[in-house]
Amino acid sequence: MKVKIEPRKSTDRGGYYCMPLCSNVPKGKSGWRLTTCPECGAKCWRIPLADIVEEQGAKGLCTMCALKKGVKVGTNDDEKE
Repeated sequence: MKVKIEPRKSTDRGGYYCMPLCSNVPKGKSGWRLTTCPECGAKCWRIPLADIVEEQGAKGLCTMCALKKGVKVGTNDDEKE
């Protein structure tokens, strides 16, 4: 299995972005807003850049859910090769 994590490009569309989990980052940074993951309900932080990537069609998930989705996509891509 291959997992590729790279910075988002301005031309990217769709996909998922990670929202830091409160369990990993108990005190948010300036501009961060407390929210919940739409997938699992975990408390996490919505970061200011979320507005930009959501305009590109990305969906915000907590870090764990986003990584799980990425692994599933990576696994499916491997099967196509």
